[in-house]
Amino acid sequence: MEKIGVCKELDSLGRLVIPKEMREMFQLEKDVELIVTAEGVLVRNPKYKLVKRETK
Repeated sequence: MEKIGVCKELDSLGRLVIPKEMREMFQLEKDVELIVTAEGVLVRNPKYKLVKRETK
C-alpha cells in the first residue's frame, strides 16, 4: 500500500478532521474507534458498536 501523509491542526476543542478522500479510502463510517499507543493513534471502524440502552 502506498504511504500517505498529511499534516493537520487540531481545532480549539482538540478535534481532528480526517480528509474525505482518506475516509473513503479506508471506508471509515460515522463512528470510529481510536486506539492510542506510545507510537501514535490508530483510527479504524469499530469491531463492536456501543449502544445506549434506556433504563426503566
